[in-house]
Amino acid sequence: MKKLHALLRRRAALPLLCYALALAAWLCLGAWGLASDMLARSGGRLCPQTLHAADFALVDLDLTDTALDVETGQPTETLVTTSGDPQMILEDVSAEVVRTMRIYARYDGAAREMCLYYTTRADEPYSQDRRVFPAQQADGSYLYTLPRGRLYALRLDPCSPDEGKTVTLTLEKITLNADAAHYFLPSWYQLFCLALYPALGAAALSWLRAVASVFLRA
Repeated sequence: MKKLHALLRRRAALPLLCYALALAAWLCLGAWGLASDMLARSGGRLCPQTLHAADFALVDLDLTDTALDVETGQPTETLVTTSGDPQMILEDVSAEVVRTMRIYARYDGAAREMCLYYTTRADEPYSQDRRVFPAQQADGSYLYTLPRGRLYALRLDPCSPDEGKTVTLTLEKITLNADAAHYFLPSWYQLFCLALYPALGAAALSWLRAVASVFLRA
């Protein structure tokens, strides 16, 4: 016990301890995510899917044409916005697990803001607190990564036209769960958190230790 107290008195001991605990917690979370996805996949709840416009409830979007893409030979659908807030809604996904959504589309006009809203229960309204934004991929597609947990409904806002203008969306396909999950590879934001919060925790513990030593000497 004395050796442990002596070790913790060293200047670098608390930061190293906090970073070690953060790393252990991150590895445990990654292992839990991997195990839960393997269980969902084996139960048929986590499967790659390919969707088209007909699979969604369309709001302020008109499906005007279906054709074959000259370059790829793949079927495409042409959607035209009729307001500044077009939406594509999957009304109930509670029976399955959705980790990612990827959109393969081209825009004729400024797409502006694109986001994916989600709800966690049937009576929950869509909220700006529950939405994710896409990362554009090398092939021009847009990838949304959803948070873990139970999801009830999804609402894709594929674009946000300027007032009085329309956007034509040429949609090739939308995929769910087709992209590999990264269980142990943190995002830039997660790296920031892993760097910041252990340091704050170490600072707080160091302050508490200093306060405790003052009271013990009194």
